[in-house]
Amino acid sequence: MTSLLKERANFLKRQNDALAFTASNEKRQKVEKTSSQKTNRPKPTFGRSKTSSDFASDYHTSSTSSKSRFLTLANIVEKLQERFLSGQTDAITLDEIIEESSLTIDPSDKHWLASEALLSNEKIDVKKVDDTNKFVYKPPLDLKAPKKIHLLNLLKTRHERCEGAVTVDDVRDTIPKTRADNIIDSLIKSGDVVKVTSNKKDILFYTDRAYDLRVNPEFIESWRKISVEGLDDKKIWEFLDNQGHYGLTKNAPRQAQLPTKSRRGGRRPDTMKHNLHVAHQLEVKS
Repeated sequence: MTSLLKERANFLKRQNDALAFTASNEKRQKVEKTSSQKTNRPKPTFGRSKTSSDFASDYHTSSTSSKSRFLTLANIVEKLQERFLSGQTDAITLDEIIEESSLTIDPSDKHWLASEALLSNEKIDVKKVDDTNKFVYKPPLDLKAPKKIHLLNLLKTRHERCEGAVTVDDVRDTIPKTRADNIIDSLIKSGDVVKVTSNKKDILFYTDRAYDLRVNPEFIESWRKISVEGLDDKKIWEFLDNQGHYGLTKNAPRQAQLPTKSRRGGRRPDTMKHNLHVAHQLEVKS
């Protein structure tokens, strides 16, 4: 009887251990399954930070768009200049420019042209007609007509006002190239204008007849040959002296020296003297 009770107790113990192990195993499997689901959950893409390749792609797209905009602007300015030089000086709208130029423009670029680029461009004049902006080419020179006399008067006025010379390119951008070159050549041959090259640009200066001076041809030749770079005034004078030319400083009259005024001493302030009426009665006692 005792052995049966002992076996029954051992059986119950093994049964309890098996139940406890099964429960523990099921709990562990649930935890692992939950952890696996969290690990394999896809990450949201909206919070992903941009990489260097993303920024490079954005910059390339922005740069390409900017180049396209300014290329379109350059084409429009060129078209307006072509119309002006051909005698079509009437202002036209942006839509008319696009149609005549056969351009395909993005809506955002068109808005940029109409609201900013064309309004601030120095080569374009804006005229408002019936609340609509119209555009026409604005030449760099203000000439009343593409004639020789008007260009000469402009150069003379700029010379008298010390406003500087005019480049050949500006004349060609105001007058058709062939006509501009003919006018310039005619003014140079008549001696009214001088053409000088500076920084690879041809510049036109007005010839003022009031300053026509007769200069010895030998002096002009020496002037053109001498290089004054790195030379001081003394060496330049020595070169001219060796060539037989004399500077004005050698024969110039001496400047008269004015006599220097003597400086008077300042007036001393008056001092009050006491007891003058009894000066004869005063005695020095030691």
